[in-house]
Amino acid sequence: MKSKKVAIIHDWLNVNGGAEVVLKRVLQMFPQADIYTMVDVLPSKHRGFLKGHKIYTSILQKYRFVAKRYNYFMPFMPYLVEQFDLSGYDIVISSSHFVAKGVITHSQQLHIAYIYSPIRYAWDMYFEYDKMGAFGVGIRNILMKRWLHKMRIWDVISSNRADIFIADSKFVQKRIQKYWKKDSTVIYPPVEIDDTLYCEEKKEYFVTLSRLVEYKRVDIIIEAFNELPDKELIIIGEGRAKDRLVKMSKSNINFKGYLPRDEAMKIISKAKAFVFMAREDFGIVPIEAQACGTPVIAYKEGGAGETVLEGKSGVFVQEQTKESLKEAILKFEKSDFSPKVCREFSEKFSPSKFEEKIIKIIKGKL
Repeated sequence: MKSKKVAIIHDWLNVNGGAEVVLKRVLQMFPQADIYTMVDVLPSKHRGFLKGHKIYTSILQKYRFVAKRYNYFMPFMPYLVEQFDLSGYDIVISSSHFVAKGVITHSQQLHIAYIYSPIRYAWDMYFEYDKMGAFGVGIRNILMKRWLHKMRIWDVISSNRADIFIADSKFVQKRIQKYWKKDSTVIYPPVEIDDTLYCEEKKEYFVTLSRLVEYKRVDIIIEAFNELPDKELIIIGEGRAKDRLVKMSKSNINFKGYLPRDEAMKIISKAKAFVFMAREDFGIVPIEAQACGTPVIAYKEGGAGETVLEGKSGVFVQEQTKESLKEAILKFEKSDFSPKVCREFSEKFSPSKFEEKIIKIIKGKL
């Protein structure tokens, strides 16, 4: 495949998150690939994996103040992604949770779409986001809902543009079938387990790592630990909801803010358990915690249901409530978990397995 010209289209480059871990591995597989993205505002300290690759951006990049506020211009992105001319490439790989999969290709090209999820706030989480106030109030709320109505139509139409769909979990696979009526293959995202810190000696605190935004449901974790004052909770992460979360927390809850990866892994590796209450499409951090030898207490809906081995590497929370979480914590403390078993289970999600499966699909299609 070295003779093939490859383009990778990624929604946007702003943080080094889970989607960027996937992008990093795909770029390693195709070192000659070019990158197309709506905007590129990734800080210099996180850009190492992009070195050697040409990056093409939309017109939004032309105006720095616009690029940094790219989320205000999301209604234009379905149009903008269709303006990328990828006709000179043999293989197009879209890394998509928003519009990347809607890029236009021709009949002689192979377009593989790696899907993190159909747009959550346009589909199954539409009403949940609305209740959280994510769409604003008054006229803004009306305009947002009108735009999302149009976005759903474009999302379904543009789903016909990829030749192969890859879902990042069985949970997302069901969404793809439900909303786009497309078959897909599940290939779990690569988890950089070799960069974690394995530790068998655990301390008495619990930990969570998350962006502090509403849908991550860190508020439920705080509510539960507020009622368990003898148990210490460490929260790692930053986000717009931080001030509110700090105000509602009691003295047994400690906010660490943003930490570099090595410092975060050190805390997670020594924790009694990692707590995870979001309904995520996949959820990389619980696997990283298990790679550290740390068991997980996770809400069972979403991708976490596939990334925790019930009774072996953690326990499930049955409902997204503080009562159910408290129940799970008490159940966890009556059980015995092996750090080695946690680590062994995490290896199922290694980068090498991800790469093998992607290459197999491409070779089979070519």
